[in-house]
Amino acid sequence: MNQEFFELSIETPGKSLIDISGIVQRAVSEHEFVSGLLTLWCVHTGAALMVQANADPEVLKDIETFFEKLVPKSPGKYHHRPTEDDNAPSHLRALLTQTQVSIPVEQGQLPLGRVQSLYLFEHREAPKARRLKVHYIGT
Repeated sequence: MNQEFFELSIETPGKSLIDISGIVQRAVSEHEFVSGLLTLWCVHTGAALMVQANADPEVLKDIETFFEKLVPKSPGKYHHRPTEDDNAPSHLRALLTQTQVSIPVEQGQLPLGRVQSLYLFEHREAPKARRLKVHYIGT
């Protein structure tokens, strides 16, 4: 049983859901992981990770619309605003999502479902460079 730690960097265009399945699968292949558990940790409070449907792009639009209504950018509504206007809503959106996800690796592949992808959910409006800490345990 082996353990590896490394980091992935993802450039985001701003608020969006970015499919990172290919990036993560490439890392699994490059590191020659065969069978084990891969954990990704988002090192930010304004972004999150999620596994979600990829077959219909309207799903992603619905998710973004849902979060816009649930936690809108609304000046004066939130107590903390140390930087940009979207600081507080991005923290609240991240609170409702997840900063880590664990995915098994089987025969060198991420066994995502036929219509599933792994997404980085950027909650901030401005483009960002996001870091993901990766931990793998397996063979």
